[in-house]
Amino acid sequence: MPRLLPNACRVFLAATALLSAAAATQADVGLTAAAAPTDPFRHVQALQDIATANGGNRAAGAPGYDRSAEYVADQLRAAGYNVRFEEFTFPFFEERSPPVLVAAPAEPDSFTPAREALRTLMSSGSGDVTAPVQAVDLGLDAEPLPTSTSGCEREDFSGFTRGNIALVRRGTCPFQTKAELAQAAGAAGLVIMNQGTGDQTGIFGGRLTTQAAIPVLGVTTELGRKLAEVAEDSSRNRVRLKVDVETGTRSTRNVLAERGETNGRFVMVGAHLDSVAEGPGMNDNASGTAAVLETALRLAKEPATGTPVRFAFWGAEERGLIGSRHHLDALSDEDRRRIRFYINLDMVGSPNPGRFIQLSQTERTAETAGLIQAFTDHFESRNLTVEERSRNQRGFGSDDAAFAAKNIPTLGLFTGAGNGKSEEHAARFGGEAGQPYDPCYHKACDNAENVDRVVLGQMTDALTQVLLTRTVMPDR
Repeated sequence: MPRLLPNACRVFLAATALLSAAAATQADVGLTAAAAPTDPFRHVQALQDIATANGGNRAAGAPGYDRSAEYVADQLRAAGYNVRFEEFTFPFFEERSPPVLVAAPAEPDSFTPAREALRTLMSSGSGDVTAPVQAVDLGLDAEPLPTSTSGCEREDFSGFTRGNIALVRRGTCPFQTKAELAQAAGAAGLVIMNQGTGDQTGIFGGRLTTQAAIPVLGVTTELGRKLAEVAEDSSRNRVRLKVDVETGTRSTRNVLAERGETNGRFVMVGAHLDSVAEGPGMNDNASGTAAVLETALRLAKEPATGTPVRFAFWGAEERGLIGSRHHLDALSDEDRRRIRFYINLDMVGSPNPGRFIQLSQTERTAETAGLIQAFTDHFESRNLTVEERSRNQRGFGSDDAAFAAKNIPTLGLFTGAGNGKSEEHAARFGGEAGQPYDPCYHKACDNAENVDRVVLGQMTDALTQVLLTRTVMPDR
């Protein structure tokens, strides 16, 4: 348990809106008495208002993001921080309409998949193609299913008919490899079905590293199997695949704030500020933004002693961690070595929540081990269950992955995304087993009502306390 501060520094850290949660934390120790308790949800509501006034989202490169960046900067400046914007450009990709994947012509017994069963991969090309589906080394007959190498080798496309739509399984090679080989084989479109092993059965997101010339969709394992059946039946093997996207280059910015000098060693704490284009992004990730911003405002009331903290609000995370990667790439090797550790908050207000401390690196460092223990002590001292786990490395993860890739000690706080909560986690954390931690993940319904104010307050309090005892007042 973190050491208690002297009486002059006693406060409660609670920042939830509910009176019961606030009362439960009245005895907590952390900020000075001068720092009144505050509710991080106020920032969620402010960002919701911004999204509502700007087309319903806060996506990078869109007006809602720019207004969000200004809101965060104004709050930090008013608290005495030195704030700067870090401008950068990024490849822009946006769907103009939902993707289409249906039997053509449609028949009473033909498949018409639910919209939730397919997703356009970022950097997909546009196209409206009607053609036969051709399976590529799917390996669906084996039991149990082996790890997929479908579409990973040029030989997989041996005998492929030019103009067909290629169907491959997700697996061991990058999406980009599958797309390049499919294009080289003359495919008019590409459908990547989930691998079908373990928990890899549902819909998934992803991006290609370079712009594709053909439409590329990701689909569930169930839909992929239906397409594989269609491919084997020449009497009905004709499918329409349509993707309508806008591509180009846009500019956006990170928001960086600090007090005092960071010429020596310093700590970084961050959250991505952008949403997906589909919605306002209140849990993903106005919640993380609110927790980091409220923590910064609380710490601003403390003397600027101890290890300096640089707060970061990243742009274009939803485009592939572009803002955090841009920041790190712009630093010299010496500057990167001066970062003691990085703490990331992404989705910390999930409506069916867990409480997770996530590691992006396979091995602990002395810094991450100490941080994990500090967070664990904090939660346990408040009778709150917490679980340490390794981040799922499939896909892009969050901005902590960008720091881990530069060998900077890092961890993240997280309360769950779109996957279902297990019986074990329901028993540990409460909530509903079998239901998503966040049923509105990357959807238009991810609004302010989708955020659990209690767990948001808990995660904010934990971040504040750990930073206070390990950086601002490390010797108390």
